[in-house]
Amino acid sequence: MLPKVPVPTVEQTMNEYLRVLQPIVTPQQLDRTKSIIKQFSATIGPALQEYLQTKRETEDNWAYYYWLNDMYMDNPLPLPINSNPGMVMPPRRFTTVNDLALFAAQLIDQLMDHKEMLEGGGLKQERAASREKGQPLCMAQYYRLLGSCRRPGDPRDSQYLPPGGEQSDAHVIVCCRKHMYCVPVKAGDRGRLNENELTAQLLHILNEAPCLPEQESAVGILTTEQRPKWAADREMLLVEERNARNIELIETALVLICIDEPIPLTYNARGFNGSPAGAHYAGGRDESNMAHEMIHGGGSAFNTANRWFDKTMQLIICNDGTWGLCYEHSPSEGIAVVQLLEGILKRIDEAPAREEAAEQLQVHQQAHLPPPERLEWIVRPEIERRLREAARSVDRRIEDLDFYVYRYKPYGKNFIKACQVSPDVFIQLALQLAHYKLYGHLVSTYESASTRRFLLGRVDCIRSASTEALEWAKAMCQGEGPNVTLESDKEDDYSAEASADVKKKDHLRELFRCAAARQTEVMVQNILGYGIDIHLLGLREACREREGNMHELFTDECYKIANCFLLSTSQVACSTNSFMGYGPVTPHGYGASYNPHPNEIIFCISAFFSSDKTSASRFARSLQDSLDAMRDLLS
Repeated sequence: MLPKVPVPTVEQTMNEYLRVLQPIVTPQQLDRTKSIIKQFSATIGPALQEYLQTKRETEDNWAYYYWLNDMYMDNPLPLPINSNPGMVMPPRRFTTVNDLALFAAQLIDQLMDHKEMLEGGGLKQERAASREKGQPLCMAQYYRLLGSCRRPGDPRDSQYLPPGGEQSDAHVIVCCRKHMYCVPVKAGDRGRLNENELTAQLLHILNEAPCLPEQESAVGILTTEQRPKWAADREMLLVEERNARNIELIETALVLICIDEPIPLTYNARGFNGSPAGAHYAGGRDESNMAHEMIHGGGSAFNTANRWFDKTMQLIICNDGTWGLCYEHSPSEGIAVVQLLEGILKRIDEAPAREEAAEQLQVHQQAHLPPPERLEWIVRPEIERRLREAARSVDRRIEDLDFYVYRYKPYGKNFIKACQVSPDVFIQLALQLAHYKLYGHLVSTYESASTRRFLLGRVDCIRSASTEALEWAKAMCQGEGPNVTLESDKEDDYSAEASADVKKKDHLRELFRCAAARQTEVMVQNILGYGIDIHLLGLREACREREGNMHELFTDECYKIANCFLLSTSQVACSTNSFMGYGPVTPHGYGASYNPHPNEIIFCISAFFSSDKTSASRFARSLQDSLDAMRDLLS
């Protein structure tokens, strides 16, 4: 049995909270918060702490639902861009529609293998690789990926999680040209469909959907709306029995398979000099274009209505070979999704090549299988109006997304490890330096830290904007304009200039080591269950439940600044040439995911064009300069 997540002491959390605030607020703001904390700790704090301790004794994870509701279920923002990440997998080569159908069938077949492995208890126990090495990790989120779905609500969303145990049948929903089809993959009377039968079912869809009239009433577009609006729309749809059955089929499906058209090249990223950036693939697409496809589908005129954004896993396959995933984040962290998809891809690529032609399969298999059912909707005039509104709304948000996939190629984690620094710590400090170079100050920064050492553990927040990081960034930029790198040492026979340069670099290295040590300290606190964010959230919710109101600690200006994450970051490590990205979490903020490889680092940088403060390509340029400067400093 895994241990329960601890409850840190109030004193411990408040001391750390003040350390977090110091580099991001004014001295006056900090002094005011100190007095609020003193009053809180002397009055209501101990009683709220006792409330949480009692909760810990009686529940598997005292923090789980506080965290889930605060992070996801109570968040009214639309899922695309604001919440759902998009993952781009290594492109495939399709020469015919049969190739696409076969690949989709292989994905479904492998997902069924995975489901049966989970049902048979065959999931391998993962263990911590560092800090109390070998400690078992919670595996619960791996069981929530297939068959689950988020449901909109007002004021709070909920989750559909499939009941435990083996089920007699299973199905997937296939979306093609905004039409939805239900494809059974397992039936009580005949067991699983094999790969050939699945291919035939998919070929039927791929042949039929393009011949049907344009789907004007594609209700999937409603899942892009703000959650309370979508909740009201869903209730209107459920009035009709046919619609209620369709929604049940979608919400209980193992996954959605979305067959997409490539989105326009206008979604390609622009490089630092305004030219198209990055490697190019079929049809002139770059990696930023493919990421847009996965995150939102390109708008109502393209594939955004070919989705159901509430679904935990939407596998997206384009006819040009681009493919990947859009996933609803509430059931699971990225690691479970990445490991599932990369494992499936490995097994597909290692399988022996097929000899039987897909055309023959279609004729042979469909002789004894009924064609997949196309879902038809009853759309009342009020829903028609809402479909038009939702399309306009999501198109505006998509046009506003400034997204840039940037590969930093001079070095990767091999060089960083040679500098005796954790790659994650190093990259987090590079992000702090990049922000400081652009703006001259640090901001509240979120980095997810896994708490899977504990029962039902998910994540807490590593706050990378430390006083130590600020002192180092200031020193790195002293006397320089924005985006200027350090010069390397010049050989000058012990001249005063060279001597000063050596002293300066020694001082910068020492400041860097202090910043890295602090970042490591905060990371360890979090993964061992002593991060401040979960505890502060627990105290806030305990205050709401016990007192019926909010203490000033949680309405204070500093609390709002600390929880407005203008830099939202995470490491999404992939073993394949894949990457995952997401939008910013605030209107004037940045999203920054990263994937360190041995000799390069892939970044997904996001911002909003509507902000006059941010630019994804400018941030990427500053990041490049920062990483160059760090190489020169530590070489």
